[in-house]
Amino acid sequence: MSEQPAMSQQQAGHPNAALMQQSHHQRKRSFLNGISSLMMQRAAPLPPALTGIPYPQGYDPTNSPWRSLDVSNNDLGMVRLAGKDIDLFKLWALVLQLGGGQKVSSQGMWAQLLPQFELPEHITQSNGQQQPTTLALGNLYTMLIGPFESAYRKNIQEQQHRALLTRNAANPSTSGHPRPDGMGGMQGGFPMQMNPLQRQPSNPGINPAAAAAMTPSPSADPTMASMGPFSSPQTLSQPPQQFPGFPGGPNPRGNINISDGPGNGAGVDMGAIDGDPELELRKRKMRESEEVDVKRVRQKTGGSDVSDSRASMGPPPVSGHAPNVAPGRTIRQPSRRKIEYVPFAREVDTAGGRDLDVIVHELNSAAHRPMRHIDEWGSVDIDALTMSIRSRIATELSYALTTFTILTLMRGSVSGFPVAQAPDLLEELLDLLEDIAFPGENSSEEDSEDLSNPDRIFTHRDIINYLVDDGAQPFAGLDVKQGAKDPKLGPKQRPGDVVRTVMNILRNLSNSSDNLDYFARHDRLLTLILRLCVLKPSDQGSIPAAVSPVLSLTDLVAVRKDTTLILVNIAPHVKLAAKVPATAAETRNARRAFELLASYLTDLNEAVSPFTCVMQNGVPTTMSYPKPPSSTDSALEAFTRLSQTDDNRQVLSRAIPQEWLWGLFEALVHRLPVAEQDYTVIMREVWLAYFERIIHSLYSLAFLSPPAVKKRVKEDKRLCFPKIMLRLIKKLSGTPRDLRHHFMVAVRRSVEAVKLIDDAEDSFDTSHSSATPTLSFGMGYGEHGESRMEKGMGLLSGYQEDITMGIMMIQDLDDMMFSELASLVRIESDSQVA
Repeated sequence: MSEQPAMSQQQAGHPNAALMQQSHHQRKRSFLNGISSLMMQRAAPLPPALTGIPYPQGYDPTNSPWRSLDVSNNDLGMVRLAGKDIDLFKLWALVLQLGGGQKVSSQGMWAQLLPQFELPEHITQSNGQQQPTTLALGNLYTMLIGPFESAYRKNIQEQQHRALLTRNAANPSTSGHPRPDGMGGMQGGFPMQMNPLQRQPSNPGINPAAAAAMTPSPSADPTMASMGPFSSPQTLSQPPQQFPGFPGGPNPRGNINISDGPGNGAGVDMGAIDGDPELELRKRKMRESEEVDVKRVRQKTGGSDVSDSRASMGPPPVSGHAPNVAPGRTIRQPSRRKIEYVPFAREVDTAGGRDLDVIVHELNSAAHRPMRHIDEWGSVDIDALTMSIRSRIATELSYALTTFTILTLMRGSVSGFPVAQAPDLLEELLDLLEDIAFPGENSSEEDSEDLSNPDRIFTHRDIINYLVDDGAQPFAGLDVKQGAKDPKLGPKQRPGDVVRTVMNILRNLSNSSDNLDYFARHDRLLTLILRLCVLKPSDQGSIPAAVSPVLSLTDLVAVRKDTTLILVNIAPHVKLAAKVPATAAETRNARRAFELLASYLTDLNEAVSPFTCVMQNGVPTTMSYPKPPSSTDSALEAFTRLSQTDDNRQVLSRAIPQEWLWGLFEALVHRLPVAEQDYTVIMREVWLAYFERIIHSLYSLAFLSPPAVKKRVKEDKRLCFPKIMLRLIKKLSGTPRDLRHHFMVAVRRSVEAVKLIDDAEDSFDTSHSSATPTLSFGMGYGEHGESRMEKGMGLLSGYQEDITMGIMMIQDLDDMMFSELASLVRIESDSQVA
């Protein structure tokens, strides 16, 4: 019976590995919270990637003093030094074991810590010079952990002082008690020259070896001695050593009890951080052991409330002095308490059988991996690649497309793969694309096909909604849809995958500046990729489908995106027509290009102001600010570049139906800033570029639209085009002078667009003027010294005071812009403006 409590106590001293791991995580979490709180008090919060605690509200991370700190992505509390991960919690434990940061620096012991983190002896700086790693490690510790160590020492000293005061108050006559170890000639106090923390414990249950291990040396810092021992780096994850006769634990107490009376419970436990579960576990076991002792006393005495004579009686007198009777300890009936059972749970590092940490680590490694040089690929026979594509053999085709893809991803000393030097390779690639995407068809069949409904454009949002709705149907994966692989193909690739691979190669080639002009002048490339984006004619409400039978709706979305990115790159070099008037094929290409780009812009559910667009992506934070939608931004950029030249504008004007022009114009006006929050959003660089693209697109539409569309824009009351443009011009013109140059390009183009709408004339009709060039970019009133009569009221005549006294009084106003503003506010019925 007497051996069972000892066995249970011995088992309680060995917590399992899960509890130790949980304790380690919580200690590290408390440490990170401590340094984060301390740095926040110093107005220098640490990065959230380091501590897991976000920045305080309103803090700008661009002004952070830690912006040059290399934070590791592997785990919280880790930074990178010399290419190695440094665990700050482990570094703190090691430095405390050596005596603290000040002692390590003064005695030059930083070199002892380098092997713990596999650090080299020297670090190569950006200027090529060698710096000792010990110096960098010491600076890192001083900046990040030094303030926390100082606060930690101060807290320990205060706790020790309070504990000492508590002991003195509980035992005021401790110095008069006889020594329990038989030394009756010496008082119970300490010698004057001995530190109370250096006194050996008087508990007979502790063997001398354990006591010597727990007692700090005279030369050690008393504060550091009170912190408790830290494990060595090799044993941080191992269970602590069990000394004979002393109950072991994951974190033995670092303070030494002065007396064995009841007052010693007020001692401060320095070996655990506040909130440590191990400390709570030990306290709970102590309470349970007390309850067992209570039950045993009752069985022996039979009383319900008796005093423990052993606790109430002092030690026997040794030198003839009368014994001092300590106050008795009354054993009371323990009160009922609620017992909560917390089951042990094993930490699962995988999700669905996949180790996410390993996957994230590999992705981060791939993201930081530099792009390989084209010379590292070795010698590649371009003629062999051409013949492999021409053979149409599955294995040869797979090798050729894979090799070609890798070549397009690499970069040479100046640019990428110069496909202009391998014209046969590109021709075979286009032949492969046409044969697979349109099997058994020829150009005559393409000329006779009905492209689409002229009154409607299938938007990108419509296609995505059809995809989502169709995929949500029961057993949607069992339906055989267009673009599915034919079982007769066997192990060959699905034709739709081959088409997407070829489009990926063409997109990569268009990123090289050497290929832009060659792509733009190619007689088949633009026609073929635009034909892939066409939808089959369909009725209202029916599911759209690609005109290519091998493309599914998902493939079509990817192909249209790749085509848009190709147009972004090559549009400045594209001429939609070799000469005016354009041929039927050139008109068809212009119409398809406009329909593709307008599908990303004309959906009125997505055509919202900048602030509304930001709020649709969630409330912005200081860490990240939403950017404009990438597909919309790319479509705006492609349309702006494609419609920049007047020749392309004339082709588009003849090829595009008026309803399409009106729909795009209306959607672009809805995307303009209106409220104050919208103007706050466009103050950022990425949104200012997005706003300028909208203005340039509006100007191009105003230029190429026929007079009927311009008159509709001018008179439509729901659109409110004049009021929105007036507010825009007035708001941006009134910015401070040092910031005005950022917005003047958009302001000038806005005034020119309003002037084109006000004229409501055919921009390509040159019968009224023969002295100026037929077409000129940025055409507006008063160019080239032109002077002509204008009749009627100006579009902004009702706001003459706002323009004349507000905008036209601005210093350094452009002369052309001044003349156009004067024309827009004219009120005479017949006036000549020079």
